Amino acid sequence: MASREAYMQRPPGVHNNQAQTHGWGTGWPSCENRTAWGEKQKIVEVSAAGVRVSVRRELRELVSILLAATDQIHRYQLKPHETGGYNCRNIDGSQTASNHSWGLAVDLNWNDNPWQKTFKSNLPVAVIPMWWNCGFFWGGWYSDKPDTMHFEYVFTPQDVPHHLSKAKELIMPFHDDVDARALIWRIEGILNMRNNVDNHAGNPHEANLLTAAINAIAADAKKAEAAATKAAAAANTAAEAAGAAAAAAEAAKAASIDPLTLEQTLERVVRRVLAESPPPPDTPLP
Repeated sequence: MASREAYMQRPPGVHNNQAQTHGWGTGWPSCENRTAWGEKQKIVEVSAAGVRVSVRRELRELVSILLAATDQIHRYQLKPHETGGYNCRNIDGSQTASNHSWGLAVDLNWNDNPWQKTFKSNLPVAVIPMWWNCGFFWGGWYSDKPDTMHFEYVFTPQDVPHHLSKAKELIMPFHDDVDARALIWRIEGILNMRNNVDNHAGNPHEANLLTAAINAIAADAKKAEAAATKAAAAANTAAEAAGAAAAAAEAAKAASIDPLTLEQTLERVVRRVLAESPPPPDTPLP
């Protein structure tokens, strides 16, 4: 298990326990399971990564992706009898409504990540920035009594689409060349945003190697694009049809990327991007 210092520090300016202020309605003791007679339930079940949790309908897809990413990307096995969500209750030992009573909170493996004064967690360190980048405050940041199992959504209903788009970056398909070429230009954008795309701070040489690999992919794509443009121009005349076919074949060859290499490279880039903290809840989203 990692020490408390190994985990991401609490982002400044974050306010939790503000669900009603943020427009989620009322929680405990007047939990709202339905919007009105005959309308859809507000609380729905999510099934992912071998567990089932109940959350607000608006968070269903977001939570589903995060649970799956926690299991598949970070190799952290979730336990079905130690993971949960909605619960119409107060915070233990207080008269304050728990975020669970709005369906905005999820607890992961509570026996391994208990709510206690002595910090204890077996969550992978990278799981915390991933959930936070998608809008979920971590209970491990509580100063007096860390609740390391606990993740609660601390933004408004209107912010969910923004965080859902962030979460979907976790599951972008990397195994198909067509998808790969479509992602290349996004990779270049990432490189323009920061010079260091190192995902492993302990290895200072990796950043240069990773950047070089991504630049090589982008260069191949540009070569393919140039060859394809040349092929299209040549195809305007029947006399150069054979040359156009050869150029097109060369373009296809240049654009071919080994799927496994691409997957490994892009996964690490995306993880590094996800390690960047989004603005606090009071800051307007872009």
